[in-house]
Amino acid sequence: MTGLWSREDVLNSSPSPTPPAGGYLQMHSSPRAPGPSPIDSASVSPEGPQANSPWRTNPHSQNSKTSQFIDKLQAENDRLRRDLRAEKLAREEDLRRLGAAKAKAEDSRTEYQHLQVLADTNARALERKDRKVDDLKASLDAETQRRIAAEQREAEMSRILDETKSETQRELAKAISLQQQAETHADAAREGFKRIQDGYERKIRQMAKELDDLKRQQVEDAHKIRKQAIVSEQLAQECARISKAEDSMRDLLATYKKEHEKGLDGLVSEAERLRLAVPAKEAAAEQLCDKLKETSDKMNWVMSLQKTKDS
Repeated sequence: MTGLWSREDVLNSSPSPTPPAGGYLQMHSSPRAPGPSPIDSASVSPEGPQANSPWRTNPHSQNSKTSQFIDKLQAENDRLRRDLRAEKLAREEDLRRLGAAKAKAEDSRTEYQHLQVLADTNARALERKDRKVDDLKASLDAETQRRIAAEQREAEMSRILDETKSETQRELAKAISLQQQAETHADAAREGFKRIQDGYERKIRQMAKELDDLKRQQVEDAHKIRKQAIVSEQLAQECARISKAEDSMRDLLATYKKEHEKGLDGLVSEAERLRLAVPAKEAAAEQLCDKLKETSDKMNWVMSLQKTKDS
């Protein structure tokens, strides 16, 4: 024996403290109220589980029985805090599950109401279909009666058709003869119309060519007139500038103006003649087109009459 007590000797020689009735949990906790458990602010203190504890460890009595008892109390307190956190998490999980169950129950109730509405709708649809089946049965009976009546009328029409068959054959032979005659007349009319149409087309092409030549000549004459007018205006301006200096040029200009006016009058007369000739040509072309259209209408009438006889 060295005379010094070790920690193991103290633990072995000291009697274990007797826990109170109900354990340390009963001593340090109160009866729980229904609902979520409150969180102990001291248990989540950032300074650790011993920050605000009145039981502080005395550094000079580490091996005392009191320190051992305090260590056990702190260990029990830590365990209780862990149990409290676990129970709080479990309660939150239960609340989440309860909310999910309520949502699922609400969805089920909504689905049930929807299915009930569908069932009512299907019941009404079945009633409508039953009524429609009854209506179809009545329609079928009426259609059967109409079919019987139609068969009777068909038999009567067959008898009448047999009686009129010979008359129809005679009328058909007569119609065939008339058709042959109409085809002969139509061929002759078609050939005549073709000849007339070819002649009119040649005349129209010739007149169109002449009309184009007249229009082109009219454009050329108008261009010449404009060009001559521009030249005359330029000459007049030039003569006005030098009239004070050269009297002889004034006489020459007067002579030129007379000749120019004479030529200009001729060009204007020619342009007026061409302007009057163009409407006459156009009127003749329109008259020829009217005749061609009238002949085409007659030919169409003959062909329509032929088609009517054929049908």
